[in-house]
Amino acid sequence: MKNVVIFGGTGFIGKQLVNRLKSDYKVIVFSRHKRSTSELFDSSVSIARLKRTDISKIVEHIDGAKAIINLAGENVGKRWTKVRKQKITNSRLDINSMIVRAVRSCNTKPEVLIQGSAIGFYGFSRINFDIDESNSKGKRGFLTKLSISHEESVEQLESIIRVVYLRTGLVLGSDGGALPKMLKQYNLYVGGRYGNGKQWNSWIHIEDEVRAIIYLLENENCQGPYNLTAPNPVINKVFSSTLAKVLGKPNIFPAPAFALRLILGSMANELLLSGVKVIPKRLLEDGFNFKFSNLTDALRDITKN
Repeated sequence: MKNVVIFGGTGFIGKQLVNRLKSDYKVIVFSRHKRSTSELFDSSVSIARLKRTDISKIVEHIDGAKAIINLAGENVGKRWTKVRKQKITNSRLDINSMIVRAVRSCNTKPEVLIQGSAIGFYGFSRINFDIDESNSKGKRGFLTKLSISHEESVEQLESIIRVVYLRTGLVLGSDGGALPKMLKQYNLYVGGRYGNGKQWNSWIHIEDEVRAIIYLLENENCQGPYNLTAPNPVINKVFSSTLAKVLGKPNIFPAPAFALRLILGSMANELLLSGVKVIPKRLLEDGFNFKFSNLTDALRDITKN
């Protein structure tokens, strides 16, 4: 079996992806914390210690590999301070630099780099029209600049190997991401929309996220940016009312924009109070079939247990 080397394999998406890939590939997860990472997976998954000053181990594993999948990076869902922002940025760009140097050092290049990114790439000012992969990059906002630099830092590899950029939206699942926090609010009967609720939530079920990554890994004609969002985004007040209906809970406690800004600062504007209507045009054109294209079905599946 060919190697699939994963950075960020301990995250919400990464863990699901590793467990889905391990039966078809030799999966190697790079981590700074080898012992604790080993406890997350069975013995079929290999764990390699990531040493930022030494790329030799990376070269060893990616030489002739099927793929590198880069999902690494500090969580953006904690309050942003100047120090925190720098840590979020460095956690991505440092790994990207190591991957670029390692790929260039390989005798037999890996077939593809699957590079994590986000729909923040498009900015937050385009409110009421569809955005697909042909749209230009945004100009303002921390997450926008982060997504752009995250992609640009590996662009040089496009002349060497196939590179795919995963512009991922709001990933819905029961054991990670934003949804568990929302569920807690509704289970405490204090759920509601964020701000005026008119901002777009471009979402995707975790199962479709993982299926799409594998699809892009295995289809050699796929390269460049792909939006990983479901075909039917909704505005936040529809998202909140749908979640309430699925749970059988009230939806009567909106979180005022001023309160969110007071608690979370600029993070509230970009993560909770803004959003763009993103469409997975390229996945649909390539023939990818979403298992969950409807929000109600997605939420019912996630919350059924």
